[in-house]
This record gives sequence, C-alpha cells and structure tokens, in this order.
Amino acid sequence: MSLQSKPNIVFIGAGNLATNLAIALFKADYKILQVYSRSQESAVTLSSKVNSTFTTSLKEIIQSADLYIISIPDKAVKKVVEQMPLYKGIVVHTSGSTDVSTLSKFGTNGYGVFYPFQTFSKNRIVPFENIPICIEANNNNTYDKLLQIALSISKLTIQMDSNARSWLHLTGVFTNNFTNHLLSLSQQISQGKGFDFNLLKPLAIETIQKAFDINPINAQTGPAIRFDDDTIKLHIEKLKGYSPELADIYKALTLSIQSSIHKED
Repeated sequence: MSLQSKPNIVFIGAGNLATNLAIALFKADYKILQVYSRSQESAVTLSSKVNSTFTTSLKEIIQSADLYIISIPDKAVKKVVEQMPLYKGIVVHTSGSTDVSTLSKFGTNGYGVFYPFQTFSKNRIVPFENIPICIEANNNNTYDKLLQIALSISKLTIQMDSNARSWLHLTGVFTNNFTNHLLSLSQQISQGKGFDFNLLKPLAIETIQKAFDINPINAQTGPAIRFDDDTIKLHIEKLKGYSPELADIYKALTLSIQSSIHKED
C-alpha cells in the first residue's frame, strides 16, 4: 500500500462503530473487500451497504487485503487477535481501552490503532468530518499510511499513545455514557410524573454548550454549588419515596460537586 493509493479494506466486526466507519470509508471511495461478523445478519447488513462480500468465519477472511480493521467490543479484541493468522496488510483496532501491543504479532507488515472518538449507533449514521481520530502505530511508515486514511474522512487527527487513549476513553464514559444515563433517569421521572421529557432539551443543550464555552467548573449552577441544604434535603426526601437508588445517586453527585469546589479553592 503506497501513500498515493487507497488501500483495500477488510472489516472484522459489523457493530455500531464498524458500520459508521465502513460507510464513511466507502463514501470516500475506499474498496471494502469483506465484512466479518459472528452474526450473519450483521455481516450481511453492513456488506450490502458498502458493496462487499461477507463471512461469519475467521478462517474465511481474505488474506490479501491492504488493511484489516478490527472493530469489535474491547473485551473481545485479544481473543480474536489470537485466532487471526498473519496477513499481508496492516492490522489496526478501533478500541479506546486496548493497548496497541495487543497487535504485536502483526509487526512484519505494520499494526496500530485507528480510534474515532464518538458515540455510534447503527441506525444513526454520523458524518466523520469533525470526529477526532486518534492514531497510534508501531512505526512511522505505518503511522503515515493511517494518517492519510484518517485525513481523508476527518479534519481532526491526533497522534496518541495507548496510555493517553485509555484516559480519553475513560473521560468519554463520563461525558457520554454517564450523561446519557442521567438523561435516561430524568426521562423516567418525567414520564412517571406526567410532564414532557422534551422540556429538558433546551436545558441539556445549553448545559453542554456552556461547559465548553466557559469551562465546566465555571458553568456549574444549582443547589449543590450553593450549598442550599433545604432544597437538597427536599429533593432527597422526594427521591427516597420514588426510588432510594436515585436518592443515593443524587447524594453522591451533590457531594462530588461540593468536593470539586473545595479542590478548586
């Protein structure tokens, strides 16, 4: 694979991230040779979207591709890598928390990490132009090739080692997964108490925008930062009758906010 040519690609995985990345590369005129998934339905669905073949057997993966993208759940990467033969092309994974050394058996032809930092769903295809792509490689030649691919679909590319990437992934859990769960809890309360969840949408949007505009610490408002004990106690009592678990979450987050104020002091 030269720096001027576009590599032929095999996707190992057909989940949320794999679907979005494969479609982005396909739209950028990369040839997706094959899609592997343990699920035939997933393999067929993605392969049909990127005009490729598919397989449900690791043993039937095409051996002559230029690039193999392992895009499967983090916990499965090591086990799948152990079952993979040595290919002629570069092998990368898209995991935020898996060390690049997991792919060291592919050292002859190059290996690395190609990590788009975003939340993905199969039924919501997102444009890649503004998605940060974190790249790591075992040598400069491999890095240059991966960088070329990243720049063809995104304006934001970052060279990042495995340790930094694992911390980025961790902050993503706070920013995305935990935030989404808190919104889910708010939705449950709104439905249970008879008001429209969409009333919270302008608040949620402004909260995120303000956090990035003026710094989350400076943007913090509410009873916790004001040490409004009467309101805090009222909220906790209401939640105890509704859901003791939510009362505990409220108390833990209140203490965390108040602790962060003291740390800033």
